[in-house]
Amino acid sequence: MTKRHRELAKELSPILQKSDQKEIYTFFNFALWFARRYAATYEMDGTIYLVLDNSLIQAFKHRTSNLKRATHALAYTAFCRFVQNWSDRESHLALSPMAVYEHLGRRIPNSEREVNDTLIDLQHLLHGTGLRVAMLGFETSEDLFNKLKDIAEDEQYLTQLVKDIDKSNWEVDLSAPLGVKIPMSVAWRALPDQLPLRYFDDWYVHFVLSARIEQHIITQCRDAEIKPIGSGRLATTLADLNTFSRNGLLKGLGDIDLLQICDISRQYSEAPGYVLSGQTLDRDLADALSQRHVFHIHSGFNGGDPQRKERIKEMVGLMLGKPFAEEERRGKRIQEQLIDFAEILADICKTATSTPAEN
Repeated sequence: MTKRHRELAKELSPILQKSDQKEIYTFFNFALWFARRYAATYEMDGTIYLVLDNSLIQAFKHRTSNLKRATHALAYTAFCRFVQNWSDRESHLALSPMAVYEHLGRRIPNSEREVNDTLIDLQHLLHGTGLRVAMLGFETSEDLFNKLKDIAEDEQYLTQLVKDIDKSNWEVDLSAPLGVKIPMSVAWRALPDQLPLRYFDDWYVHFVLSARIEQHIITQCRDAEIKPIGSGRLATTLADLNTFSRNGLLKGLGDIDLLQICDISRQYSEAPGYVLSGQTLDRDLADALSQRHVFHIHSGFNGGDPQRKERIKEMVGLMLGKPFAEEERRGKRIQEQLIDFAEILADICKTATSTPAEN
């Protein structure tokens, strides 16, 4: 038994031995689920920031009073041990203003002092993960206070906008001179060119709301001769992100926030020198994030380019070469560590299941 095995077993076994088989199974699957997603993020270069959404914060907040959340919190803690002891990459947790806003019950604090107290509270909640908590998008309590006010303004505007979208008639004419109109293009043009947003990114909000309108157009189409063409699984997932709670709050704002921060496709093209990886217990949101985990390399030339031959040579070299060789090398390295972690975790869980649960 290795030192890492002994240390992980010493921490987890006393807790898992008090759990039943279903709880242990849930724990094991979630811990590995997070580890696999980390391994995908590891392919990118730079320090990794694990950006927490509210579902995980709530798991830690209520872990002493809610068994399901306790299991989720323990699974994420085990995943953090993988990050600490199996990964060789600098990695930290990260809190966005939106995560803080949701932790506060989606309200504006009464003062900067309350903002500061909230940050201390969050640091305390996440202390057991063993990872440093970084602040994302703000440096001071005053910065965060202003961001929270911006979020509240956007929330009020977007809540009404989504309500207007949902009650509108989207039975539009999709016929065109050649073929049919694409619902997504109709949906995108139906929104204002510029939304009056203070915190949220205009393009991502357009992206999510257009997907919602697209689904309305497809659902309400009554022309038997026209079969509306949807834009794919990602749009379907995004359309379902924004629902309303019983008290009328728009629930998907945190999802938009994580999507706009942790879009791997955008990060790969911009190469910021670090990686922002979305962390959530929400399977639909995780699915949307995984569908934006795509690497793109562009190469081409213009007909009048004086260096046309050189550009063509570069493009052919890119096509025949291995443009993602470095990403593949990093991926192979972390996969070996992931297998070791999975085997050790499985052994710990197997031992725990052989011990009767304590009531």
